[in-house]
Amino acid sequence: MRLKVLSTGSRGNCYLLQDEGRTLILDAGLPVRGIMQAIDDPGSIVGCLITHEHMDHAKGMRSLAQRGIRVFVSSGTWNAVGCDPIWSVTCIAPERTFSVGDFTVKPFRTEHDAAEPLGFLIRNGRTGEMILYATDTYYLRNTFPGVNYWIIECNYCDDLLDSMMMDGEVSLELRNRLKKSHLSLNRLKEALAANDLSATRKIILCHLSDRRSDEQRMVREISAQTGIETVAADEGMDIPLNLTPF
Repeated sequence: MRLKVLSTGSRGNCYLLQDEGRTLILDAGLPVRGIMQAIDDPGSIVGCLITHEHMDHAKGMRSLAQRGIRVFVSSGTWNAVGCDPIWSVTCIAPERTFSVGDFTVKPFRTEHDAAEPLGFLIRNGRTGEMILYATDTYYLRNTFPGVNYWIIECNYCDDLLDSMMMDGEVSLELRNRLKKSHLSLNRLKEALAANDLSATRKIILCHLSDRRSDEQRMVREISAQTGIETVAADEGMDIPLNLTPF
């Protein structure tokens, strides 16, 4: 498998999980033209998973659904976006597994200031590999054994955010909102420490803040804690997801 990063961060979030001629879109926070231009064969698209209704994750959702691409959202997201019943949209519920192409997906609840945000545990039916995708959540209430690849938010460094508030660069209101809506480096460390990572081969950090994160530090500290290859997603990256290098 491969993960193509079309965009990550507050300007938009969209990733392509690709395997053997199949493409599963993870969030659609870009105009649909940009998404479709990045996919060589539109017929390879098996569906699109949307975490929540904020436009940096759902901007292209309507247009994808209008094109007949299967879009999967929670009922809360459906209502927040105002979907048309004729669109190709399927409402999904936490903990209820469904299939999309050769992928099996189990949604789970996340913690964000949105109507009904979700993360996704995705199993590749061809290889059995397990992928976790979670973003825009200030903590993970579940543990996830057997995950091979984590695509996980690491939005800000707690000390940088607090320092910026003390210097007047960030308001108290914004600081408090971020603490209750996005995953920090410290919270990510806690989440990873609570999980059995024996099957994990790669950790991909996503949705880094432009001003309140430190990419090199985040990668270094997560890698040092887990002993697992860690990379920070960036626009245009093509990241191999292989259990072995062969």
